[in-house]
Amino acid sequence: MKIYFPLISLLLAFFLLCCGKNGQVQNKKTDSTASKTEITETAGEKKRDDTTAKSELGLKSGLPADFPKDLPQPPNSTCHGSIFNQTDGTTVTFVSKSKVLEIVSFYKEEMKKNSYVQEQGTDDLVSDKGGLVKWTKGNREVELMMSFKSETNETDIVLSYKDKK
Repeated sequence: MKIYFPLISLLLAFFLLCCGKNGQVQNKKTDSTASKTEITETAGEKKRDDTTAKSELGLKSGLPADFPKDLPQPPNSTCHGSIFNQTDGTTVTFVSKSKVLEIVSFYKEEMKKNSYVQEQGTDDLVSDKGGLVKWTKGNREVELMMSFKSETNETDIVLSYKDKK
């Protein structure tokens, strides 16, 4: 009996200590869940701030007022918007029903007519899935980036232009 009493006491103490730790673990789990909720809410707030920040950056719908007359718009396209940045110039986004290679062919012809010079080596950066072509004319640099979306059978186009200083 003397041996059982200390053994039972030890088991009881061990059991009580283990139960207390489980309660603490559960509290920690609850705390971490609460923290995750707070983080999610914070991320949600940031997301809302990001949306506001985009409009604060100057994203405007339609063509910009200063869109160059000698710079053609992509064929079969709709302009989605533009943004101006003093460092990078003006960027205009379009979506076109034309294929990438059709757009590149159109631009090569039209840009040549308007005295733009294509940057050497940019032909290698174009495929039927997308690409990048650059031109210059005097101080103006023009960049045409395209990406074909097979899901919608459309080409996303980003047209950037800026005047070198």
